[in-house]
Amino acid sequence: MNTLWLVAVLIAVPLVAGCVGGDDQASANQPAAEKAPAAPASAKAPASTETFAVRKAARRAILTAFTRARSRMTLVSEVSARVEDVQADVGDTLGKDGLFARLDSTFIRLDLEKNRADQKRLKSDVRFYGRERERYGDLVKSRTAAQSTLDSHERDHATALQQLKGLQIEERRLEEQLRRHTLRGPEGWQVVERYIEPGEWVNTGEKVAELGRYDVLLVPFALSSTEYAALKALGDTVTLNLPDSHGTVQATLERVSPGFDPETRKINVDLQISSGDLPFRGGVRTELVLNLPDPGGSVLVPSSALVKAYEEYFLMTPDNERVRVVLLGSAPGGFVRVTSPDVRVGDRFLKFPEAASAK
Repeated sequence: MNTLWLVAVLIAVPLVAGCVGGDDQASANQPAAEKAPAAPASAKAPASTETFAVRKAARRAILTAFTRARSRMTLVSEVSARVEDVQADVGDTLGKDGLFARLDSTFIRLDLEKNRADQKRLKSDVRFYGRERERYGDLVKSRTAAQSTLDSHERDHATALQQLKGLQIEERRLEEQLRRHTLRGPEGWQVVERYIEPGEWVNTGEKVAELGRYDVLLVPFALSSTEYAALKALGDTVTLNLPDSHGTVQATLERVSPGFDPETRKINVDLQISSGDLPFRGGVRTELVLNLPDPGGSVLVPSSALVKAYEEYFLMTPDNERVRVVLLGSAPGGFVRVTSPDVRVGDRFLKFPEAASAK
């Protein structure tokens, strides 16, 4: 019995060893495709290929100027007389008739009365000599009067006519002089300065007031050639800031002086304000904002396009080549100002370069 059990154990041992070896060999012969791939430690996102064009950097210039009247004039007396009354004071606006002051016109009115009385007398003489001329003309034709008498009446009639015309011309002169005893300015203009008072004597050519047109304002600027070019680039309408009231107003380019000031090297330019929420008077502070080219030749690039490596900054070309730049500072809108001899306006670089490519 013991012998049979021993024989069974001897037969079972090789079979078990063969099964174990066969499993190892089957595992070794299994195709590689059937093995589960190992998971990568970390997955890298593909680099973006979006590019941008380099923009010209601008320097923001703020120019300050103050409003003034659209036009100004000096009101002058054209006659010598005493001031009778003054209808407008400083700051007042002249009405539809433009009346500012009246001068005493007593003597002019008296001269006019005498002139018109003389005209009335001469008109009577003209009628009389005209009738006499016609009557003696008929008598001369009938040979009952002398020709010399007719000639005398014709001469008197012509003399009276000439004197009447002279008085009529003098009447027009006196009427014009009478009108000039009333001092008037343009309708709607304002009194800036007043130089006379009632009862005061004024002479011919003497200044009586300064008037200004303030329904339209001018803003004078002295611009360089670069600033003038930037102003023209803004178009027909320009926005002016009002720093004192924290508002803005629209202005148009009114006139440009063709001259050039050799001392300041500036061009005189006037902007016109026709409407807006501001006091229409002189001395309102305005600001003109101009974007001028950077004299240092810097350019604008997105901040995301910069790659920093070894304390230096680079831009990446679409061919993954690095271009070293010098960072000058930030700019509005997510841009930065940089400079480099190898970077020009219009060049294209990667907007979102892969950070690892710069290392």
